[in-house]
Amino acid sequence: MVNIQRYESVEITVPVSSSLTRYYFPDLPNLRSAQVTSIELYTSDSLSSSPLTGSALISDSDLKKSFLTLYQGDLQLVYNIPLVRLNQIVAGTAQYVFDLPNVRNMVVSWVKSYVVMNSAPTSQSYQQVFAFGVYYNFGEQNMTYNNLQSQAQPNM
Repeated sequence: MVNIQRYESVEITVPVSSSLTRYYFPDLPNLRSAQVTSIELYTSDSLSSSPLTGSALISDSDLKKSFLTLYQGDLQLVYNIPLVRLNQIVAGTAQYVFDLPNVRNMVVSWVKSYVVMNSAPTSQSYQQVFAFGVYYNFGEQNMTYNNLQSQAQPNM
């Protein structure tokens, strides 16, 4: 079971007919100092389109050859975890897990983190995305709205 304190949908775009094998996360301002507690992957069996842009989700055959690497600052904390290890939704024929990995309040450097594939994605005539759900918090001292507001205002 995932304890939802905060959540954000995130996606990585795979351009039409891409021959790349490495795809970086975009800058995610809302998650820059967030303490990530869990990351979930969405498959084409679980959603018909991405929550952010409505784009098609990457194919299951391409997911099976895709791996996630996460950085915190310059430190590589997660290296090549299979993306299928992050799918908890039971739907269709997609592989799934019973529990998502608990990443224990990792502060991710998103622009350094990426998904890598063993070979280029299957050629498609439309844009696809890797779609993720990120569960996070800002630490115990920052959990209330009042605390966040008081930190944003200068002391007088």
